[in-house]
Amino acid sequence: MKRYIAVLACVLVFFSTAVARADTPNMRQSLNYFMNYFNEAVVQAIHIKEYQEKEKLDKKRPYSDEYVFFADLNARIEKSLGLILNLCDIYYIYNKTTYCFTKDEKTYIFDRIDNIMDSLQKVTETPYNIDKSLLEDKQSAVYQNMTAFNDRIGQLRTFIKSSLIVFQR
Repeated sequence: MKRYIAVLACVLVFFSTAVARADTPNMRQSLNYFMNYFNEAVVQAIHIKEYQEKEKLDKKRPYSDEYVFFADLNARIEKSLGLILNLCDIYYIYNKTTYCFTKDEKTYIFDRIDNIMDSLQKVTETPYNIDKSLLEDKQSAVYQNMTAFNDRIGQLRTFIKSSLIVFQR
């Protein structure tokens, strides 16, 4: 009877860990998420450029708050794209290696990912150098682009935290 209980307990533990792993993204899903983030960020940058051309912000009002905001947001988007490509490289290289990583190598990977996460947080927390009323006007293009960018960064950071299980092999 004790043997059956031990076997039953092992089977239950196995299935519970299998379910937990099924809920977390695997390496391929992580890489796909990073590429989707990259595409969404590029599309937002293109929409910002089109908006600036449509409103003629660079010719009519080159130093207005709106122009300064969009220049800053484009720089933040470019920064996040560089960080996401670094993150994608880390995941891709880790996935393609055929040897087991040492403790020091895994520590380096986790430190690198933590640095990228901190940089992403700093990108969103850095205040914009424009009037606060423009940032709080929910009807403005500034507010809509800012919230889209911040939401995308927040979702990315949440995804990264949930995907770290892929390094726990």
